Amino acid sequence: MPPLLQRILSRKTARTAAVLSATVTGLYLVDTHKNAKAFQRTARTAWNGTLRALYDDASSVEYSVVEKIIQKELGKEIHEVFSTFSREPVAAASIAQVHKATLLDGTEVAVKVQKPEIQVQIEWDLIAYRLLIKAYELIFDLPMSFAVDYTIRHLREETDFINEVRNSELCNEYLQTDPRLRHQVYVPKIFKDYSTKRVMVAEWVHGCKATDKARLKEMNLSPKKVMESVVDVFAHQIFISGFVHGDPHPGNILVRKHPNDPRKHQLLLLDHGLYMRESEEFRKQYCLFWKSLFLLDKHTIQDICTLWGVGDSQMMANATLLKPYNANLSPNITPTTNTSVLDAYEIQMKLKTTLKDFLINSELLPKELIFIGRNMTIVRANNKTLGSPVNRINRMARWAVVGLGHDPSFWVSTVPTHQLVTSSSSSSTDNNTSKTLTRQQPLTFWRWVSLSLQTRFNYWVFEAALALMSAAYHFAQVKSYLEKVVLGRKSDGFEAVLDDALKQRLEAEYGIKIEGDLFDA
Repeated sequence: MPPLLQRILSRKTARTAAVLSATVTGLYLVDTHKNAKAFQRTARTAWNGTLRALYDDASSVEYSVVEKIIQKELGKEIHEVFSTFSREPVAAASIAQVHKATLLDGTEVAVKVQKPEIQVQIEWDLIAYRLLIKAYELIFDLPMSFAVDYTIRHLREETDFINEVRNSELCNEYLQTDPRLRHQVYVPKIFKDYSTKRVMVAEWVHGCKATDKARLKEMNLSPKKVMESVVDVFAHQIFISGFVHGDPHPGNILVRKHPNDPRKHQLLLLDHGLYMRESEEFRKQYCLFWKSLFLLDKHTIQDICTLWGVGDSQMMANATLLKPYNANLSPNITPTTNTSVLDAYEIQMKLKTTLKDFLINSELLPKELIFIGRNMTIVRANNKTLGSPVNRINRMARWAVVGLGHDPSFWVSTVPTHQLVTSSSSSSTDNNTSKTLTRQQPLTFWRWVSLSLQTRFNYWVFEAALALMSAAYHFAQVKSYLEKVVLGRKSDGFEAVLDDALKQRLEAEYGIKIEGDLFDA
């Protein structure tokens, strides 16, 4: 398609999306375009300004409507439950809005009230979502509908506040298992007696957004320490507990001074409506995949990708780390700024072939990757907003190793395909069929000695890889600081460097030219 036509269609589509989202307040249209804020990384610049408002400023319903909903759900008038109740919402999103209130005993609370249209609109919106994905699949001839049922199930769960109460409790339980995170992260208390499927009452907490550098400075809190906790809590969910928050944007991660030590910070984790539970088999596979990336263990990387139905392990590595990964592919087409119409067509055909080769069996692809990818993309954007104070990749790699436990066999660098066994698991929550990695070799004395030596050697290879990544990180941070001080040029640090490198790789190898910021949520 000619570039001029692409730009015209992008502007028209962006305008249409904005009008639809402003008019229809259902789950799908507003939330899809909130999620499209992350999709902007591959869309034209026309989307950027148009969709930004949808992410931060959803419409709210009138106070009289809120009164009726609370009376219906709780069986009481507002004044019988709350001594004070703000008429204007303090926040409004696609599904619900939040009001500040006070219980009769004087406890300050946040009251989350679901919008009345949601229950009526959701089914129509999800039908529209299903049809839209099917249309994309037919138009572009690419597998896209394989995850629709999985995604719809989680979106339905997000509209059930009883489910959110359970998620909040589970999140807190898992945090309590880690001696450090249990003090660094706090999940506000939910008042179950006042919570129903459409109304939820939670403890009111005071704090600033985790990405508000100015407020953190006012409170004498370190942005670096704060972001370390942000990366740690979601890495713990991905690699340890397997219970993953689906929407960790800055509005859902507040920061306050620690109640027991004002010199330290404490994260306040909000909005537990959208969660994804990993199967134990996938969790171990994903941990092993991360560890293998740093060991440059191509055999294990390829074997795991095969289990996942992925044909291009290098592209999978790029998507996992959100950075270029040791490519050895030679592109057939090298795009330039003067790309002709014929070249543009060839590039698009090559890209289509590449994507088909990437996902060779969509039925095998773990659906968990959808929400994990979203989670990591938003956390990466949060880190970038603060100037990349944390080496996110290194930190997550260490959590991945912790997630493997103490089994030394996971440090064996080369694992033949016949040792990677696929098995069914009835305990899997999100997948009917789970893939697991097991090693089936008799352990003789010499085999034990060999494994021990190889384990120790691979551990130090892993540490060396992290050291090299750390050196690159610190170099980028120093360069960013000098550019800011000497040249007065704003820089987002290491994450911005990774963005630029990955954009160059995507253009060189796959013909994808990205305008603006990459992977911003």
